[in-house]
Amino acid sequence: MASLIHQLRLSLAQGDALPQLAILGVIAGLITSGTILLFRYAIEAPLAAYLANGDHENFESLAPWIRFFLPLSGALLVAFIFAKLSTQSRMVGVSHVLERIKHHQGHMPLTNFFAQFFAGIICILSGQSSGREGPAVHLGAASGSVMGRQFELPSRHIQLLLASGVAAAISASFNTPIAGVIFAMEVIVMGFNFVSLIPVILASVTGALVTRWVYGTEPAFEVPPLEMRSLLEFPFLVFEGLLMGALAALFIWICVRTAKLAPKSIWTRFLIIGLLNGSLALALPAMMGIGYDTVNQAITGHLPWVILLTYALAKLCITSLNLGLGQPAGAIGPMLFIGACAGGALGELGNFFAPDVASANGYYAMLGMAAMMSACLQAPLTALMTLLELTNNPNIILPAMLVVVIANLTASELFKQKSLFPRLLQLRGLSTDTSPVEQMLRQNSVLTVAEKNIKVVPKHATIDTLRLALNGNPTWLVIHGEKGILGALTAADLANLLMDEDRLSEWLEKDEEGNHVINLMAIPAQRLTCKSISMRANLQEALDIMIDEKVECLTIHYGKEVNTASVMGIIEHDKIHNYYRYTH
Repeated sequence: MASLIHQLRLSLAQGDALPQLAILGVIAGLITSGTILLFRYAIEAPLAAYLANGDHENFESLAPWIRFFLPLSGALLVAFIFAKLSTQSRMVGVSHVLERIKHHQGHMPLTNFFAQFFAGIICILSGQSSGREGPAVHLGAASGSVMGRQFELPSRHIQLLLASGVAAAISASFNTPIAGVIFAMEVIVMGFNFVSLIPVILASVTGALVTRWVYGTEPAFEVPPLEMRSLLEFPFLVFEGLLMGALAALFIWICVRTAKLAPKSIWTRFLIIGLLNGSLALALPAMMGIGYDTVNQAITGHLPWVILLTYALAKLCITSLNLGLGQPAGAIGPMLFIGACAGGALGELGNFFAPDVASANGYYAMLGMAAMMSACLQAPLTALMTLLELTNNPNIILPAMLVVVIANLTASELFKQKSLFPRLLQLRGLSTDTSPVEQMLRQNSVLTVAEKNIKVVPKHATIDTLRLALNGNPTWLVIHGEKGILGALTAADLANLLMDEDRLSEWLEKDEEGNHVINLMAIPAQRLTCKSISMRANLQEALDIMIDEKVECLTIHYGKEVNTASVMGIIEHDKIHNYYRYTH
């Protein structure tokens, strides 16, 4: 087994090795789907036990005083847990995933994984307005990342397994494997290529299969047959796109504004969350929890437009305030809730004023879900694929494309509100913007451009040792001393010196044993200053280290220990620039 893992590491470090990546994608899908099923069971089983009729969404059956104190107690419990953690360990959710893949090569800490797992469960169990998909994305990403680190894979493959975990998480949550793939590539990785798609697709398919094995093949929502009645509906669709874009912009604005003004004290923030959710639950118990029962009612047309509009505005306000105050729960579920209720309300009004033209309420509710999700995430492909898989109706895609594009443009261009999660990350002084050059460098291993024709020699070496090292015509000689790797010397310069006996005699010294040696750090030759880097690193990491450490090259090492036996090659600063210049 150890030898197989060793071969896997080497093959992945030196190339993309599609068969190995495909197997790892399946494993990531299995681990992630198992994690998501455990997370879901930990939520649904207790709720089904203490809510009436065994319905894990039936918070309405609770007495008013319980509806108030349950969210309050849950928020304070989360505050107690978070107060015990460091500031960095409290970082959870989709924004945290974006931060780790952009600034930490996809390495996700286990402490944050457990913080998200238990805090997400507590938030939903206590009836706070939240969703489970945001935590699922974090849990899936962390599952893939931890698996990659256990195999000691290159960082670019850790990021790929992170994306595979995200795809499996979305696929397992909604039973939408295609949407899972596109979400991972459009929202998290923000890029597509053939090699990265294969393991992500397999992980998403695996997540969907495991979920269907446990929960059946039905999608997350009850979607009746839907179709557009007439082309005269297009003015309604334009208006719905404008409405959803405005609601999405308001959602993002409240969330970001609240995050800016939120008190620093953990206890104060979560006390406010508890009081807000408890107070709203007294008046509108449908706001408690995930609320997918209400979404189903909006889709099937069982709620009047006044109630739907009230629910949409209330959910928008409470969820955006929760997220801005730092609630460790999801936003994607509430986005769907808001879109379904607002779209359903618009559908009812359309049917009231133009009954011969307007389609069913559920038609507008589904379009609203896609548009709201797309405008908040700036992810139109994800929203369209989610809608297609949930409805299993390709005829809805044409109007959905119009509504989604208008909603995106309204939120981003008219109201200047960009994607929610990068905005939250920007408040911490971090960015998710990636140039094409940086994206390419992150996708390629240091071994891609490394010079592997090298020999390792001591700083003080005899002539025989050096001549033996020059056998095979190496390009570089890596010099080591008592303090580790000292630098790299061009083999050609040393060979010229050894052939010139007059010059050579000037540089001969005697060591403690009386042997004639040459100090390779003193002879006239081209030398490069060096630091070390792991074979798992990518080209962007290498470039960052060279800039930070002010060195000209890096020695590439296998394994965790840096020593002469682990040197695999060297990588030069100029070689990285030339690689991009001449291959792209």
